[in-house]
Amino acid sequence: MTIQTKVINKTYRHNYHLMPECGWMNDPNGFSYFNNEYHLFYQHYPYDTVWGPMHWAHAVSSDLIKWNHKEIALKPGEDYDRNGVFSGSGIQVGNEHWLYYTGHIDSLLDDVYDKDFKKKPYSQNQETIPFIRQVQCLAKSVDGETYEKYENNPVITSDQVPTGIRVEDFRDPKVWTYQNQLYMVIGAKSREHIGHVLFYTSKDGLSWEYLNQLSLGKDYGTVWECPDVFELDGKHVLLFSPQEKPRVGNRFENVHSTMALIGEFDYSTGEFKVESEQELDEGFDFYAPQSLLTAEGKRVIIAWMNMWERSYPLHELGHGWNGSMTLPRELSIKNGRLIQKPYHRIEAYQRNGVEQKDFTINGIYQNTSLNGNSQRLDIQFEMTESNQFTIEFFKDTNEKLSLLFDKSKNEIVLDRSASEYVIENTGTKKDFIRSQWIDLSNPVHLSIFLDVSSIEIFVNNGEQVFTSLYFSKELSERILFHSQGTTQVNTVMKWEIV
Repeated sequence: MTIQTKVINKTYRHNYHLMPECGWMNDPNGFSYFNNEYHLFYQHYPYDTVWGPMHWAHAVSSDLIKWNHKEIALKPGEDYDRNGVFSGSGIQVGNEHWLYYTGHIDSLLDDVYDKDFKKKPYSQNQETIPFIRQVQCLAKSVDGETYEKYENNPVITSDQVPTGIRVEDFRDPKVWTYQNQLYMVIGAKSREHIGHVLFYTSKDGLSWEYLNQLSLGKDYGTVWECPDVFELDGKHVLLFSPQEKPRVGNRFENVHSTMALIGEFDYSTGEFKVESEQELDEGFDFYAPQSLLTAEGKRVIIAWMNMWERSYPLHELGHGWNGSMTLPRELSIKNGRLIQKPYHRIEAYQRNGVEQKDFTINGIYQNTSLNGNSQRLDIQFEMTESNQFTIEFFKDTNEKLSLLFDKSKNEIVLDRSASEYVIENTGTKKDFIRSQWIDLSNPVHLSIFLDVSSIEIFVNNGEQVFTSLYFSKELSERILFHSQGTTQVNTVMKWEIV
């Protein structure tokens, strides 16, 4: 099928986040360093702005901020991946770049799409027996441009799935090396619909042996998607995105969440001993993060800046593209918790700094020099004499994205309900608020990144992060502050990001 040129509406295109050139984007894949540049692939459907049979799109960067698009790297079509090239990872093996991915086979889809993934005419007499299977596959490249699927795919078949695990939900391999051995973690779901990850090991990256598995039970969701394991500050970290994890108070408020487990991984037995757990992002739009180790030795993640089961305006308005990635975030561990900070290379794109120090806000405050929609805003404030402090972004007659600090509850609240283009949860209606506990007896530091239709809020140097999309119909760039009582602002710094 020839990719049709699409008319792209640029109204909500980001300035410094990776987006597809056209069509649909979801999970980051193959996030790796090869031939002196960073590679990020992603789940992509180039023929529509909703999910379809998955391809791997490809972009490269020298600094993880500005990306150049390459040709689509992987397309479905072989017997083992004919209904989708699902998520996976990338790694350098010798002088080659190897991509591990999940091949998706769905006999029901075979009856819906033809070989070019055009929808077939519906037939009432059509009888189908659904059969879904997922296997792990390999593609190789010598130049980081053209990728060839391994002739003996799949490298892990359904026969290597342990008893009790669904072959229908066996996906998203992340591969890494330790002491000249390769290891793989794969997301999975049991027959009882309980999330797992499975560990495999290999000497050559071609023949794999099952090692062990991990689950935390039914309270941790169904399938654990997009797992990632790495060592950080003397501990091991397991990232994963559990689907349908039940809410716990104001935690895990999205239908599908992202978690980090910190502990110890035993390479000889494949046992992961969990010491602590946390939700990774407490906003609306963050899923399936994947990490790499940068050339300077920093552990950095990038995630899909959207969420499943949402109705997004970009598709409904016919903008020709849908989806984006978060800022790269540098990770560290502090007091048993994973800390996320914006990757420092973003600072090279900051311009025209504005700074204000030592002033108070009582009532409404606005300063036009702080307005904008492609910028970084750092602020430190204290609420010793105030009850509530609010920052409103995209503020206009009918719209605002509100960030509220409520001292009586020690709570931070992100509210995107005031919008002409609401982002509706297709299951839970009027799901427009995210909130978390915060100690407001201490000074609060925020680093806020606005990029046309997104916001990423790093609280207290990355102890908490809130990520959200917001599509302003009025296209306002106005920022408004207001305080009930007197809020002491120690410093505000603003940079445009270009």
